[in-house]
Amino acid sequence: MYRSPISRPLLKALTTKRNLESTWRVGLHVGILLLTGTAAIWASNAGLWLLVLPILMLHGMVFTFLGYAGLGHELHHGTVFTSPTLNKVLFHAVSFLTWSNPVYFRASHTHHHKHTLEAGSDFEVSPKPYPLLEAWWRYAFVDVDAFKRAWMIFSQNAQGTVRGPFGESAFAKGSRARQALVNTARIHLALHLALALGFLALGQPVLVLLVTFANFICTLPNRVLAKLQHSNMNANSSDYRENSRTVVLPGWLAFLYWNMNYHIEHHMYPSVPYCNLPALRNAIAHDLPASTPGVLPNLEHIRMPKA
Repeated sequence: MYRSPISRPLLKALTTKRNLESTWRVGLHVGILLLTGTAAIWASNAGLWLLVLPILMLHGMVFTFLGYAGLGHELHHGTVFTSPTLNKVLFHAVSFLTWSNPVYFRASHTHHHKHTLEAGSDFEVSPKPYPLLEAWWRYAFVDVDAFKRAWMIFSQNAQGTVRGPFGESAFAKGSRARQALVNTARIHLALHLALALGFLALGQPVLVLLVTFANFICTLPNRVLAKLQHSNMNANSSDYRENSRTVVLPGWLAFLYWNMNYHIEHHMYPSVPYCNLPALRNAIAHDLPASTPGVLPNLEHIRMPKA
């Protein structure tokens, strides 16, 4: 794969992790969720249901960025904290909260980086658009289909079934990898069920929405950004400038997205932490395609072609 050249001293400097900044960013991200969650509980207890709805939408939107199109992705790469153990523990925690199996993602995402957009090999992403914007209401409010899919996958994995060409090859029957996948699915399902029942027993059903189902509320912003990474890019290209896309975002949105909008740069040098990706882009900008700032001007890249 082609990577824009960069000097070893500069690359070494850019791969330095920043514990203090990461602590602040994780704290702020979680703090926003605690604030929106507390506001939703207060409003529901006060019977202010018209106020609960917009708070839940904001809470869900922020919550989705804990996942693999956000914090979870960076934790997987081990670029958030200098402690591998802390990265791993938090990675498993956000994987649970966002209904993602960390065992599967580790294998899938490693393969994705090695075979980005290769037809018949990279099953994690697709360069083809799908009706995301054309059916935006499915994702802007409650993403029922995403929950059904997550439940189906976890249920099947918990029973020992792994579907799809990548899953069948990466998690062969009888292998330790498959058993780890199965065990993780069982643990996650049991914990989600226990939490939901606990919230109901406490007389706080709103907590089921704030925690158990939060990852499926207002998923549209997160989905759009994730799709912009590779949609309509050149499949089967060995040049990250052709199979990945960088989108310059407003500061607040890049914060929630953990700078994954710098996606060409991330694929070229995945060991560079989220906090140094803007500096990496500045260092190799002369060798990269121009990026159209903002989300709206880039929506054309993910629209379904008209019939």
